[in-house]
Amino acid sequence: MTTRSDDAVHRACRRVGLDRNPLRRVEDRCQTCAGALVMLAVLLAVPLAILFVGRPVYAGELAQVRAETSRLHRVQATVTEVGRTPLYAPITPVKVRWTSADGKVRTGEHHSDVMVKPGATVPIWLDSRERIVAPPAETRPLSRAVLAGVGVVAGTLIVCVAGYLALRLGLDRRRAKRWELEWATLGTGWGGQGAN
Repeated sequence: MTTRSDDAVHRACRRVGLDRNPLRRVEDRCQTCAGALVMLAVLLAVPLAILFVGRPVYAGELAQVRAETSRLHRVQATVTEVGRTPLYAPITPVKVRWTSADGKVRTGEHHSDVMVKPGATVPIWLDSRERIVAPPAETRPLSRAVLAGVGVVAGTLIVCVAGYLALRLGLDRRRAKRWELEWATLGTGWGGQGAN
């Protein structure tokens, strides 16, 4: 290491309270250790949340989506009529016609997420009674796993920061009392007049 990098390391250590400064009190060192523990806890919370919360939630949701998908079947339907697309939603209401497994021609209403014209074919999902249902949510497992993981990390962060702030408040009170006591003691040593 060069002298310049040594100076930078010493300055960084001094700023975070890791030097051997005799003016640094026990409360200061305790606060530094608590801050380091909070940072470590938050950094560990992310991989632990992924491992112990995100993965099980993802696996459970994926199994549920697969079970829902197994009860449904997908067919190609022909668009017979197109409704007006609302301004607030990118979904077009359409009427569709398809041939069911028993050979009957059926009709129903479907909400297409793409612009279609009469005569176009669109994929639709049907339940066991040949009713049109919403398609299985392919992104649901991942989004729920991410939400659960973020919730755990956010909760850990809130608890750690609140604990750190409570500890810091207590340490600040202790420092203030010691400061007043030291000033009072110092004042009596300078001509016998104590602090007012």
